[in-house]
Formats: sequence, C-alpha cells, structure tokens
Amino acid sequence: MTSFDEPFLFDASPLLHAVKADRLDVLGDLVKDHECLTTQSILDEVRRNDHDAHALVIRAGWVRTVPTDSLEFLHAYGTWSARMSLKDDHNIGETMLCAYAELRGGTLVMDDRDARKTAEHYGLVVCGTMRLIAQACARGDYSLVGASTLADTLRESGMRLPFAKGGFETWAREEKLLG
Repeated sequence: MTSFDEPFLFDASPLLHAVKADRLDVLGDLVKDHECLTTQSILDEVRRNDHDAHALVIRAGWVRTVPTDSLEFLHAYGTWSARMSLKDDHNIGETMLCAYAELRGGTLVMDDRDARKTAEHYGLVVCGTMRLIAQACARGDYSLVGASTLADTLRESGMRLPFAKGGFETWAREEKLLG
C-alpha cells in the first residue's frame, strides 16, 4: 500500500493511456489526495508519442513537473542509468523518476515490468496503474464496476494489463488489494 504523505511520481504510460482512453480526469480524481509529480523527460516522452496527449497532461493541472537539473540529481541519474542498463533513449523517463524518488522520496507510478523490478530491487516504492485503481476501490473512493470499466477502457487504448478484459476484480482480489 502506498503512503498518503508521499507524492506520486508519474511515468509516461499511465498518463499517455489515460489520455488515449479519455480518462485523464478520472485518473486525476483517483489521486486527488496526493501531490502528483513528473519530470520533463516524461512529458517529452508523452509528446513524442502523442502531441495532443502532451498538451492535455500539461493542462490537467493535477500533475506538476519537477526540476531535475541539480548536480545532486545528475549524480543520482548516472547511478540509475547503470542500474536501468540505459543504452539509448529507452527507459530515460523511468531512470529520471527513480533518481528523483531516491533523492526526494515518493511512490513511482509506472507499468514497465523491468523498470519496476529494478526500482523495487533498489528499495524504491512502486505502484502500477492497476494497483493505484484497486487502492482507490479499497479506500471506497471508486466502485469496482467503475474500476473494471476503466481497466477495460485502458486496455482498449493499448495498455498491457495483467488480466483479460473484464478481469480487474478477480485480479485485484487475487493480489489481495481489495481488503
């Protein structure tokens, strides 16, 4: 379970798929009690994939871009580049987020399995989009029907999920996320 005193640090995938599914507002509502942050590299990745999505994320107002240009941050980024096996432009956003989380704390909201495993291996707190949705249900902030519909809509946007269409509730119960 994520802590409510720590910010959420958003990767591109949750933001991009929420926009593609026309549910960015719903994602924002699910995290309304948290400070939500991202980095410029994440916004650049969103823009590279979809210019319109980039504009919508910027206008959404519930996610704020944090600076990542201090010497302290650049040193941490170098460490995380090696940990993430950064070779080209793959995983730059995740690497930036991990460096930020290591320095400032927060819960990483990312869905890339390999990046999540690496982050967890080095002690960072990670929460995938589906876990975030399930936690909202467990708190009573979102209905299971709404969550299942949202999950299926995100699947239709191209998001890879750990269950088949209509399988959100079963998955969340098997993962013991609903209490």
